[in-house]
Amino acid sequence: MVEGLKGIDWYLLRSHNGYADDLPRLLKQARTSVEPHQELVGHLCGNEFDVSEATAAAWPFLLDLVAHDNTPGREWLLDEVCGSIAAAGGSRSDGVHPSWPPAWEAAKPALLALLDHGSATVRRGALFVLGQGRGDSAPVLPVLTRRWELETDPATRLCLVLVATEFAGRGDEAAVSWLRELEVPDHEPQAQLLVSAATSPDAGVILRGLTGDLGLFLATGSFEMGYDEVLEHVLWLVRPKDFEGMDLVLALVDVLPWRTEALDYLRRLFERDTTDVGLVVPFVPVWATDPDVRLRAFAVWLVGVARAREYRDLVAEAVYDHAVTSLGQRVSTLATSVLLELG
Repeated sequence: MVEGLKGIDWYLLRSHNGYADDLPRLLKQARTSVEPHQELVGHLCGNEFDVSEATAAAWPFLLDLVAHDNTPGREWLLDEVCGSIAAAGGSRSDGVHPSWPPAWEAAKPALLALLDHGSATVRRGALFVLGQGRGDSAPVLPVLTRRWELETDPATRLCLVLVATEFAGRGDEAAVSWLRELEVPDHEPQAQLLVSAATSPDAGVILRGLTGDLGLFLATGSFEMGYDEVLEHVLWLVRPKDFEGMDLVLALVDVLPWRTEALDYLRRLFERDTTDVGLVVPFVPVWATDPDVRLRAFAVWLVGVARAREYRDLVAEAVYDHAVTSLGQRVSTLATSVLLELG
C-alpha cells in the first residue's frame, strides 16, 4: 500500500473536503487504528450520488484495507464506507467523476476475492458492495455461480441472488439469464421469490416467499432489508406497470401482513401515473364496504384519483364514516374532499 500511495499526486486531486493531500496519511493510519475513519468518510463519501476523483484514486487502497483481517473496524469500512461509495458510483449521476467507472472495474477482482473469505459477514459485505456498484456483470456472474455451489450460509446465499437481481433489475440480460438457469431448492423460498420476480413473475411463488419467514432477509445485514425494503425490491423487479405485476400487488392487498405496504405502493404508483388506475377501480365497491378502514379509505381516495364519478354515491356514504386510519386520516374528511373534487 505505502509504495502505491506514493505514486499518486494526491495534492492535485479534489476530495469531498477539498484537496486530497491528507488521504495517504489517513489510509496508512487506518491499517492500525479506527481514529481516521471519520476523516476518511469526510474525504471519500459525498452525498448519495457523488464520487470524487480522490475517492476513485483511493478505492483500491480501501479494498486493500478491508482485505486484511487485522484492519481495525474492517467490517465498518466495508459496509459503511465502501458500500456508500459503491452506491453513489452505481447511480451513474453527473456527480460521479469520470475516473470512477474504470477504477471500479479495475478493482473488481480484489472485491470478488473477498467472496472466498472465511467470514460470512465479510462475504455478505462484499456482495453488498458489488450489488450497489454493478457495472459490468461479466466478471461477477461466474464467481456468483461458483459461490452458489460452495456457499452454505443461508443469508449469504440469499445475498448472491440479491446481487444478480440488482444487475437484472437494470436490464442486464446476462444476469436475467443467470437467474433463469439458477437451480434454487424448494427450502429456499425467499431466493425463489427473487428469481421469479426478476425473470417471470409468478404470484404464487412470490407470495409464498413473502408470507414465509422473512428473517433471512433481515439477516443479510448490509442490504438493510427490512420488511418494507423487501417488498419495494420485489415490486421494483416485477415492475407493476404490467398485468402480472398489478395482479401481484392486488394479491398482496388480500394478505393482511402486507396490506398497508401494498396500498401505499399503489398510492405512490397512481400519484405518479394514473395510466393503469382503471385496473384497480373495479375493486372500489368491494373495498368501500370492507371492515378494514385501510381499504375503505383507499377506495375513497382511488375514486378521486381516477375521477370515477360512477362511484360518487359510495363516496357520499363515506362522508358518515368517522373511522380513522393508522396515519390519522379520517375517512369522512377524505370523502368530503373527494366529493368537492368530483363536483
